[in-house]
Amino acid sequence: MHPCMAEECLDISRPKLTALVESGQLPWAWNLGCGNARQEMRILAHCVMERATGINPAIGATKNLKLSEVLNLILPEQRQSLRAVELQRLFHASPDMIRDLGEVRAIRKISEKLPAVGPNASPRYARLSLVKFLTDRRIA
Repeated sequence: MHPCMAEECLDISRPKLTALVESGQLPWAWNLGCGNARQEMRILAHCVMERATGINPAIGATKNLKLSEVLNLILPEQRQSLRAVELQRLFHASPDMIRDLGEVRAIRKISEKLPAVGPNASPRYARLSLVKFLTDRRIA
């Protein structure tokens, strides 16, 4: 979830949201930005909804989830790769952000010849590289 959406859901300011993340009260958040200076925070939507409405009985308290469980909530477990357009939706990110992450090798683009247009024109990224990226970029 983009921080702007989290702020609206929780009716709080960005400094308060950042404080909730940094204190572990919103336990699953990541910096998806490129470079050390760029902060592009994203928060697991389940954390925000739990804070707003209470614990979801289907998954339990988000603070008790293991990293592997959270990653499987975000990334389809049965897929070995995801297209850039899927990552844009999953991470609420621009095409430029996904491309930049690939260019700095934060995520691994699968080398393949792509058509110029159509549903398969979007590059694919390896799930394992996305898992490593999210593991390394967790804000805690």
